[in-house]
Amino acid sequence: MTAKIVIIGGGLAGLSAGYHLADFEPVLFEKEKAIGGLCRSFTQDGFTFDCTGHLIHLKNAYTKELIGRLLPHAFQSHERLAAIYSKSTTTPYPFQANTYGLPADVIRECVVGFVESMQASNGDSSNFYDWVLHTFGRGIAKHFMLPYNEKFWKQDLRTITSDWVSWSIPKPTLEEVVDGALGLTNKGMGYNPKFMYPENGGIDSLPQALCRPVKNVKTEEAVQYVDPKKKYVRLTSGREEPYDFLVSTLPLPVLYQMLKDTPDSLKSKAQQLCAVSVLNINVGINRPGISNQHWIYFPEEQFIFSRVGFPMNFSKSVAPEGTSSMYIEITHRPKEKVNIEEIFDRVILDLQACGMFRKDDRILTRHIIDIECAYVIFDQHRQKHLQDLIDYVESRNILTAGRYGRWDYYSMEDSILSGKAAAERILKTIKDVTRHDHITTSECTS
Repeated sequence: MTAKIVIIGGGLAGLSAGYHLADFEPVLFEKEKAIGGLCRSFTQDGFTFDCTGHLIHLKNAYTKELIGRLLPHAFQSHERLAAIYSKSTTTPYPFQANTYGLPADVIRECVVGFVESMQASNGDSSNFYDWVLHTFGRGIAKHFMLPYNEKFWKQDLRTITSDWVSWSIPKPTLEEVVDGALGLTNKGMGYNPKFMYPENGGIDSLPQALCRPVKNVKTEEAVQYVDPKKKYVRLTSGREEPYDFLVSTLPLPVLYQMLKDTPDSLKSKAQQLCAVSVLNINVGINRPGISNQHWIYFPEEQFIFSRVGFPMNFSKSVAPEGTSSMYIEITHRPKEKVNIEEIFDRVILDLQACGMFRKDDRILTRHIIDIECAYVIFDQHRQKHLQDLIDYVESRNILTAGRYGRWDYYSMEDSILSGKAAAERILKTIKDVTRHDHITTSECTS
């Protein structure tokens, strides 16, 4: 069977689908000038920046083998150095297991609250707010978990479900909480205690490697609409591309806007899927060693940013010698207008207030990206309607892949595997059709 395959989106998931379907020479459309999606890198004034922090955490044997084969010896392994800045003090991540150094009354409140949470009945923890209180107790909730997440998600935490927290937020034992209060640092907790990053250059070496066998990549080609009945994609350039199989990594609400002959009720449900946006400010500084951490969380409202990371600690190659580089994350609601200059001035003041910036520090370069769809929000609407929305798209013979195509909290590894899974479903269909045609032909000639 000769199959015409179209892939929409040149991020990790789309490129992975293309890589695993390379023998069928799929056509991949990417609206930006370059492939990579949010896994792109940008070089400016000698500094290399990514779209916020993009680090590789590998658990799956296949992705370990794949990346090792695509980019042998390209990555360095790092043991995570992450911290929290609160109460004018820096403590190791995760907060819930490393409270030593905070004011004594705060430590006491955190430890006592955790013990009380262990003794209390769990109750209903279907929403994130209640899950935090039941899991960590009132002290840890008050001094980190609730303020940080309210600041990050920009909404009432009671509207967010708790079905995503089991793997992403580590729960310590009582022994670990006590050890952390006494200054015995708890390391290796959470899903990302170790990570990999390229020894040379930015994270875009990974999408570039996945792209190599994909011959038909069309950049600066945005989709206008998809006609699933006639099976073609129309581009804003006027080009029409027919397909037998279609893989979409577009954000699900965007895909629904582009689907012809779709019920308005489903379109409305798709538009109600929520995400939080991130204003990503990258800067290069004229002083080395501005921090020894990989990233630092800021839960308090007095600081405009929720996280600050330091790429020069991922790789020496991404910043000139004698300098430091930073990425600064500020979340905001999608469609909310942001005044970049006002926010940037506030960022500098806040970095000075926490002691990270000095008055004589000089900014050598500045690079800003506003990521409209950054983190998917796990709210009750998503929980109730997501599967129906995906099922309808698939009923029209469109496969979705990636963080935004599946509207899920995907790591880089998850996105690669998601693209692979979409490709394997197509390959299975092709194999089944070919086998059926072979059997039918054999019957006709016998």
